[in-house]
Amino acid sequence: MTSKRVSELIAAYGAAPEKWPVSEREAALVLLGRDAALRAEQQQMAALDTALDRWPSPTLDLNAVALAAQVSATPRPRVAARSSFLRFPILAWPNAAGLAAAALAGFLVGWSGLDTDYSGQSDVDRQIVASVVEDATW
Repeated sequence: MTSKRVSELIAAYGAAPEKWPVSEREAALVLLGRDAALRAEQQQMAALDTALDRWPSPTLDLNAVALAAQVSATPRPRVAARSSFLRFPILAWPNAAGLAAAALAGFLVGWSGLDTDYSGQSDVDRQIVASVVEDATW
């Protein structure tokens, strides 16, 4: 046990030794009995503890039943309903655009021949097909 640790105990737990951790209390009291500076620090902390004990601790007066009743009784704000004619096209455009993009991509893959197998062809044929596919993608 060091004097620094006793100072830490006093600062963290207050001046009353019964509030200190049990495992360190006895060694801290022995060192406190030998060191006058630590005793002075303990007395200062005791004065601060006394001043803090004078302040009333705030208590929260909360009636949960009354609060729940008040929240339940509060009317919800009404949102003006849009007509279904205006709402449907706004929600349908992203779906329609995605469907059109998928259809276009499928058409291009089928037209360009990317889905066919060219394993039985010569190297020249493969190069020609690769250049055609490359030109189609640009």
